[in-house]
Amino acid sequence: MNREQLVEEIQVITQEVFAKPELVITDAMNAADVDTWTSLSFMQFLTAIEDKYGFKFKMMELLQLRNMGAVIDATLKHIA
Repeated sequence: MNREQLVEEIQVITQEVFAKPELVITDAMNAADVDTWTSLSFMQFLTAIEDKYGFKFKMMELLQLRNMGAVIDATLKHIA
């Protein structure tokens, strides 16, 4: 899977978890950009990604996930 395909799939997860069907993700997107992005919803988002792709983020990775681009890149490393 390439990054573009992954972005499309993660966008669907993002729209579902954050309850924003119109949301279009960007690499720079973070909690300040989405009013329904809370600590809890972000953890639900990461869990949905882990469940879909069958891996677990490591604690050190979680500390570096400051925007959507970082989430996409970290996910791509796990599934590549």
